[in-house]
Amino acid sequence: MAVTVILAAIIGAFVFGLIGNIHGGKVVASTITRVNDSYVSTTFAGGQNAGSVTEINWTVGGNPAMIYIGDISNTNGIQDQPSSGGILSIGSNAFISASNPGKDRVIGVVVFTDGSKQIIIDKTL
Repeated sequence: MAVTVILAAIIGAFVFGLIGNIHGGKVVASTITRVNDSYVSTTFAGGQNAGSVTEINWTVGGNPAMIYIGDISNTNGIQDQPSSGGILSIGSNAFISASNPGKDRVIGVVVFTDGSKQIIIDKTL
């Protein structure tokens, strides 16, 4: 009986427009590991929606991270590789300054070409 009532409530909510469109998340991934007491390393692993990623915004402890990509450093926490048209290459690597081992909370938020955002990493290292 309770299952019938719950199903009726859910179906009614959809029919009467009380629940908006439900969109699934996009599929992208990045890996992250601690390199030493000062840095973590992240690698963009790609995924089904990798081609629509324009940047990854990295924070450490809630603040924009200092990022190193090759010879370029970036203090505003954005990994975007503008020389490649703004799209991250699969396998691209960045080092992120994180000098509090075991307590650094690193969060990576991807931004897609449609302006939507999604957390791909939230890890304390």
